[in-house]
Amino acid sequence: MKALLTLALLLAATPLAAGAATHQSLSIVLHARDASTLRLPHYRTASPIAVRVAGDAGRYDAVTIVANGPGGIAIRTPLARTDDGFAGALRLGRPGTWTIDLTAQLGSVSDAIAGIPLDVEAPDGSTTAGYAGFVLAALMLVSGALMIVRRRLAFAAPIALRVPRKRS
Repeated sequence: MKALLTLALLLAATPLAAGAATHQSLSIVLHARDASTLRLPHYRTASPIAVRVAGDAGRYDAVTIVANGPGGIAIRTPLARTDDGFAGALRLGRPGTWTIDLTAQLGSVSDAIAGIPLDVEAPDGSTTAGYAGFVLAALMLVSGALMIVRRRLAFAAPIALRVPRKRS
């Protein structure tokens, strides 16, 4: 029974981990001081956002993301240089509207570029509840089947040793 419970817990944890690892991306293309974006309508707090900055970003020495969120939260994340610009990961841990600004550095001069609003939501519990319900139902079916098989095996005796019962 312990093995069955362990299996049920492992099955329950697997979809939750897979659901938490959803891919989120934000692409920013710089044109001088303007920016065009390719973004999702909503981002989730549970997963990091893969950020890619291209276009005129290649002319800068360094690019840093400054994310300003609800309640005055500010997150600074430096991006790594790639072949065509910069890339990195950003995790926004609180739901609400965030404003993404880029700080670009060329030599000793820094410049603020782009004010991109992002809507961030907390993941809903409906998928978690669905997985938990499925695992519990499967556990009940398997344990019921095991009880039936066990009962039949306990009462199974060789035909020669069975005592005939009187019928009323």
